Amino acid sequence: MIYEYALEPELVASWHDRMRGRIFIDEFCPDRGRVVSRYPNKTKWAVLLRNAFEETFEGTPGEKEKARGRLEELRKKFMISSVVKRQEPVWDENCDWLANAEKEHERKPFYAILARDNPRKNANVMLEAAVVDREDKRWYTPVKDDIRRTAEEMAKCVAPMLRCATRILFIDPYFRANEERFRKPLAAFLRIVETWASGVEIELHTAARDRAPCWEEFRKECEDKLPPVLPTGMTLLVHRWRNRKGGETLHPRYVLTNIGGVQFDKGLDEGEGTTLVSAGTYSKHWNDYAEPNFAFKRDGEPFSVEGQATD
Repeated sequence: MIYEYALEPELVASWHDRMRGRIFIDEFCPDRGRVVSRYPNKTKWAVLLRNAFEETFEGTPGEKEKARGRLEELRKKFMISSVVKRQEPVWDENCDWLANAEKEHERKPFYAILARDNPRKNANVMLEAAVVDREDKRWYTPVKDDIRRTAEEMAKCVAPMLRCATRILFIDPYFRANEERFRKPLAAFLRIVETWASGVEIELHTAARDRAPCWEEFRKECEDKLPPVLPTGMTLLVHRWRNRKGGETLHPRYVLTNIGGVQFDKGLDEGEGTTLVSAGTYSKHWNDYAEPNFAFKRDGEPFSVEGQATD
């Protein structure tokens, strides 16, 4: 649903010509299922971008200054908004960006590496020309999908996003830790995160509904039932909310991250049939649950659950 693309700085440097970059420039955002990898890091990528521009631009000094300004706008767009920050990426100063990106892909895969050329015929490299000519299917990322309502299918659907995120919010007003149909998908989601992450912030947000247990009973359920399904060493921060009078109502079921989010139309629990999962504008919902301006009233203090899963 939301996929990480590595962008070759030398390629992006050519997009100062808006006609050349028109297919790509506005296409990297969570609503369209694509986010940019900040590889190897924001500073290094920016240096490579500027160097490539200075070495290849042909035009008058006035034209160059205008092109430099357009390129700076692109740098901010690609390195500041909706980007993926990688932990301890592979980087060898003796290799160019593309060779390094190919090695990094072996450590932790990108969805695709977008570049000008593919000298080593690497199957993970997507050429600009192939996208322009509509020959590479990896450019077409579905923003809606019908999936089977099983833990495995739900987790598989959001796996590319979870593997990129550094903060993850699971939102389900109906969540009950004592019901397996809720625990199984949560465990499947968190196994994906556990396979690579360290220091990722993970939160569960639910509601004090009319038929929900009191806060003390709810907390006990979570502390009894959740540790065996959380990977060892992982911490889950649990919040429970009430609506403010005249304020926002708790939203439908979402998985929100620092890079984007998706909605599950029938909940984060297992059930019969299929569920529609869609990526879309999530910034308002993210802000409703992210500090410091929570949109809801607390029901009890948040508490942490430590993982104890052995497999």
